Amino acid sequence: MFNEAIDLGAKGFVLKDSALIDIIECVKTVAASEHYASHALTKFLINRSRRALGLTEQQPTVKDLTPTERRVLKLIAEDMKSKEIGEELFISPRTVEKHRQNICQKLNLQGSHSLFKFAVQHKSELL
Repeated sequence: MFNEAIDLGAKGFVLKDSALIDIIECVKTVAASEHYASHALTKFLINRSRRALGLTEQQPTVKDLTPTERRVLKLIAEDMKSKEIGEELFISPRTVEKHRQNICQKLNLQGSHSLFKFAVQHKSELL
């Protein structure tokens, strides 16, 4: 989606769950005719690009996830089901399922059991 937004002429990009200060900074930067991308997004894109280019042999980590995906993973570690996670985060269970799929894809995990196991093992990184 980031690439599509840039192709369409976007000058600023923040994640939908970015802090208010990031959003304000983005608006000010774009108003000054400059480009802006949030720190979390920049970090994520750099890590993704490095993996795509084969510049790193590291396994994907929790740091490769968006803030919302990390919150979903934390709640998975607490053994919450999609419906409960949705209620906690004010999103639909279907959106939670999409986050689960994205997390599995980014972390090279197969199935809900391996996702739960990963979440429990990395719970301390999700605080």
